[in-house]
Amino acid sequence: MHSDLIKQCCRLYRATLLEEVVPFWMRHGFDREYGGISNVVDDAGRALSRDKYLWSQGRALWTFSALYNRIEKRKEWLEFADHIFRYLAAHGRDEKGRWMYRLDQAGNIVERDISVYVDGFVMNGLSEYHLAVGSREALEIALQTYGIISTLLRTPESYRSAPYEIPPGLKAHGINMIFSFFFYQLGRVANRADIRAAGLQLGREILEQFYAPARDAIMEYTRLDSKSDDRIHCRTCVPGHAIESLWFLISMFEQEKNPARIRECCRLIRRHIELAWDEEHGGLKLALDIEGRAPPAWNKPDCKAWWVHVEALVATAFAHLHTRESWCLDWHQRIQKYSWEHFPVPTGEWTQWLDREGRKIESTALPVKDPFHLSRALIYLIDLFENRIEERKNKQ
Repeated sequence: MHSDLIKQCCRLYRATLLEEVVPFWMRHGFDREYGGISNVVDDAGRALSRDKYLWSQGRALWTFSALYNRIEKRKEWLEFADHIFRYLAAHGRDEKGRWMYRLDQAGNIVERDISVYVDGFVMNGLSEYHLAVGSREALEIALQTYGIISTLLRTPESYRSAPYEIPPGLKAHGINMIFSFFFYQLGRVANRADIRAAGLQLGREILEQFYAPARDAIMEYTRLDSKSDDRIHCRTCVPGHAIESLWFLISMFEQEKNPARIRECCRLIRRHIELAWDEEHGGLKLALDIEGRAPPAWNKPDCKAWWVHVEALVATAFAHLHTRESWCLDWHQRIQKYSWEHFPVPTGEWTQWLDREGRKIESTALPVKDPFHLSRALIYLIDLFENRIEERKNKQ
């Protein structure tokens, strides 16, 4: 049974990525006229705005570089990555090295550096692009960006984090989630043990400061001093973020050869899937008050987001790789079924946001579509199912 499921997953994930998702972006995303990738498009690929959100430019740079590095060395994918890199290098930063939030079609600034997340996504894209082409320029810019971010993170409340602004006196799990993984990856690419260590420390803080043992869940916010707090923000759990964090952590703990931490992460993946699963309508809900006392401090908490589901697919595949426990593929299959029944659209991409009953709704965050969560998940899933899980099975 498991062997048949793994074969089915291999076929499905490769076909979805290479026959549907990537062709969508090659047709509709390559903005030859203005540069970069078109990132405000509808499900049919029609451009709704020519503005460029650099959040999405950085994510797209990672995706097309990763396709080239990890799936197949296709010339057109590297050409797209080159195109995005040139746009970012020409227009993306101000004189202080901070990455802008949004530009118009000519590259003029519409919104400045109102989100440190942009710096992270661009830095991550530059790291992967450097792996593809050996660009010293890309690596130097990534390291400069790391220097700016690491300084900011040492001073909470010194930076902004649109579209998820952090309430005063609190720190956000999302910051640790993103930068633990991105710092660690940059450290590996640049052969910098200090940067890897910085990422690993941010990752440990997720399990030591944002994880609440009494609630057996990762909270989205905690106080700056990490002490318990009964405010609704500190009772808010965003399971998708927790699940994404946990597979990031597993990938780091693999490198650090820490099986005890990996087992802990696998258990928590199951816990957060069970917290999020909607028994009435299916699918994974976005957010909850862990104590069920009030609506959580998160927009549209009952909605079903595409990214939550694909991150859960990657996480359950990692958990299966390390535990071989039956729940991993059981949940994987259940989430896969809901996802492929609800999110794909005929043009080849996925619609991104559904209400609790499965009807399409507007974005709860940025008004963008970009080739990241879905593409990244499929890239990782192809490796996990075709290579790592199969290899481990053959060794047994």
